[in-house]
Amino acid sequence: MGRATGRVFAFLLAVALPPLIAFAVADVLADDLIARVGMGTTLVIAAGVTAVWAAIVAVGASRILGGETRRMVELAELGAGGDTDARADTGEAMGRLSAALDERNRQIAELAGQSRSAPISMDAPSVARAMVEAARSITGDPTWTLAVMGSIDESTLPAGVYATEGDHAPLDEVHRWASTLEAGAADVPGVQHATGPWGAFVVVEVAASDELRAALLAPREGRAAPSRSERELLGLVGQHAGMAIEHALLYARVRAQADELNRLAALQADFLRGVSHDLQTPLTSIRALAGEVQAAPDLPASANADLDAIAHQADRLRRMVGQLLAMSRLESGVLTPRSDVFRVEPIVERTWGALRATDRPFEMATEGAPHLAIGDPDRFEQALWAVLDNAVKYSPEGSPIGVRVAPTDGSRLLVAVTDQGRGMSDATRRQAFDQFFRSADARDAAPDGSGIGLYTARGLLRAMGGDIDASSRLGAGSTIVLTLPAEPAESVEGVAG
Repeated sequence: MGRATGRVFAFLLAVALPPLIAFAVADVLADDLIARVGMGTTLVIAAGVTAVWAAIVAVGASRILGGETRRMVELAELGAGGDTDARADTGEAMGRLSAALDERNRQIAELAGQSRSAPISMDAPSVARAMVEAARSITGDPTWTLAVMGSIDESTLPAGVYATEGDHAPLDEVHRWASTLEAGAADVPGVQHATGPWGAFVVVEVAASDELRAALLAPREGRAAPSRSERELLGLVGQHAGMAIEHALLYARVRAQADELNRLAALQADFLRGVSHDLQTPLTSIRALAGEVQAAPDLPASANADLDAIAHQADRLRRMVGQLLAMSRLESGVLTPRSDVFRVEPIVERTWGALRATDRPFEMATEGAPHLAIGDPDRFEQALWAVLDNAVKYSPEGSPIGVRVAPTDGSRLLVAVTDQGRGMSDATRRQAFDQFFRSADARDAAPDGSGIGLYTARGLLRAMGGDIDASSRLGAGSTIVLTLPAEPAESVEGVAG
């Protein structure tokens, strides 16, 4: 409507402006002529010229507007019952356009669905066949195949031609020829339409990195070359197939590495379990023989001291071997601690005595109402020994060691071991319970450590429903807190300890 109004206004200007401009020019340049002819005659002549000019402009305008009007009428007649053939042609064209748009929407939606559900957890050949099936389903063309020229792992994805079913076939001349094609300047990258000795083919590159060289291939003989929009869709299909196959290759490689690590871990656990078990018997024998010799009459004092040292070191080695055996059983999931009710104070005293740290002041404090721990007393002693041994090992001679036993609430009991040693940084404290971890300061202070004491203690306590934690500050000592399930003790008589 606005466009038509503008045209009418332009026509009116075309009618009015030229005569007015001519009259103004004549008035300025031909003053004498107007005076001789007279103003009345001049106006009559101007009116006649204006009328003739208006008629000329009107004829031109009527032809322009009339053409547009006729076209509007024809369009209205087509919509309201005009030429049946013209309406049919228009409807058919619109139907074809609508069908093409619907098909393209379907293809894009299916490609998006394929991308979301890429089966990378399957083996790489199965993923390759799934990508061929996806290309056939998206394009509606059952002739697509996938030619794999090479991959980073030939054992996982062998070179060959993959369809939707069955094993891959050997590469033939057609696929080798297709792999040598170079994209033209006007082509969509990775999508080519080429004619060779075997006819016309569409070749789509399938790769996301240098780890895979492959292409989707379909014959195109007797059919028009794909349009640019079709090529762009095929490019997306190729990219999706490349990423899915490469992810499957990566998944297979990671899975193989994980299986190998699990195998090595199982071998390590079996070795530690076997060595630990084999060492227990001779260490027990050494300890027993040392005790028998010490019981002999008239034994010199020097010999008795040596035998005492042998017995002590045999006990120490036996406890360390017990830690190795407990660690291997924890990792294999076969350790099942007992669930007894016991007092922790006698175990703390016995464990401290076994360490023979006579140069250290030791103090144990019991707070709150008496409580009984619930768990395996032997496993608790094993965990406590690791903590006390570290407290002695990583603190200077003569520095005190303290143990505090206190209930935290009605269902748990804590045993806090405090030393005045070097302490730990925040980074070291966070890793203190990791397997085989030893900080640089720990290696300087005690080169003979194994790095399994706190790791095993945590596993044992958690197996009994408890836990272990550390608080420390570099240069200000450490406090290791062991917790176990507990219950209030109405009477401690007859309870294990």
